[in-house]
Amino acid sequence: MRVLDNAEHIFYGNPDPRYRVPHPTHSGPLTLPRVMTPKPAAVACVSNFGGRAWFLKRHIRLRNRMILCPLVELFGKPESWTLFRHFPQFWVQRPPSNFQGRSSPAKHYRNEEHTRFLSSYKVHVCLENSAEPHYFTEKFVNAARAGCIPVYHAHPTVRDEFLCDAKWVDPADFGFSPRRTIEYALAQDQSEFRRANDKWLKSGVLDETDDRNVLPMLHRIIRSKIENNSRAKH
Repeated sequence: MRVLDNAEHIFYGNPDPRYRVPHPTHSGPLTLPRVMTPKPAAVACVSNFGGRAWFLKRHIRLRNRMILCPLVELFGKPESWTLFRHFPQFWVQRPPSNFQGRSSPAKHYRNEEHTRFLSSYKVHVCLENSAEPHYFTEKFVNAARAGCIPVYHAHPTVRDEFLCDAKWVDPADFGFSPRRTIEYALAQDQSEFRRANDKWLKSGVLDETDDRNVLPMLHRIIRSKIENNSRAKH
């Protein structure tokens, strides 16, 4: 997974919580657009596989090992996955064997069409693109809204800040083995995860990550800094 750049750190990873702006995870009401009978399979939707030398990047390597597991049906931009280089034969350039040849049918990962697409699967492998303090995007939220069993590895700050009372399967509990993790997730009672995560979605913990609230929050932070600087000069 990639490391956040300096500009992103200022927003999502600022050590001072007064100046920290959460990453948007949704827009508007947290609806639950779901199909009635999901198939007992795992899905991942990823377009950024980490670049030419992805296998040299520890976090990217972890995520890719999970999403390239044969038990996972992988979706993403075909033009991106066509460039995928296989390891250790890094000169081999072609899509992975579990790639389904197309993207999610939705235009954006935060809209209802994407969530409904995910809901046709029992398990969603939704690891972040970056394992950074306070960095929490739409991935886990989409899995919960879809009613899937999330396969997710949370940074400790994310676990404590956002995921209290949520329920997921952590690859760390299985030595980061893709097959053991996903086989365990597929064997679980999906209704238990849905009950816990539906309650979590209603808890209000995601209110500040609604993208309609992020801009006013950023405005307050900028105004506060301007006012503080003005007082300091006088």
